Amino acid sequence: MDERQAHLLRRAFLLGAITDALALIPMLVPGVASLLWGFSDPSGAYRFAMGYGASLMLGWTVLLLWAYQRPIERRFVAALTVLVICGLVLTEIVAVQSGHLQPWRMIPTWCLQGVLLFLFVSAYHYRAFKRWVAA
Repeated sequence: MDERQAHLLRRAFLLGAITDALALIPMLVPGVASLLWGFSDPSGAYRFAMGYGASLMLGWTVLLLWAYQRPIERRFVAALTVLVICGLVLTEIVAVQSGHLQPWRMIPTWCLQGVLLFLFVSAYHYRAFKRWVAA
């Protein structure tokens, strides 16, 4: 087992789990969503959708903590997480393009997502990167 890759995966899984846990706050507390995203009047449909999203976010948080325990064996969770982050970014871009969110409100989120993507991709592909550098 490559200890360096295990360390990188653990770091990515832990940071991802912390980020997901923190993301639950604006999803469940409308005042925080208003502060972060500028939503001033969350409707019943909004709360319903956020409840669904929060359930999935909590589940992904637990999945990342589970993968943290055996990072090499469960490294595919990193690849799945990249897919999820890309889906979130795409959803955010659509919300900005449609005028529902101001771009400046998403810049911190996009920066964090960029860091997470880098961590997950580099940890997942560590062996291939190591071979490429050695060649």
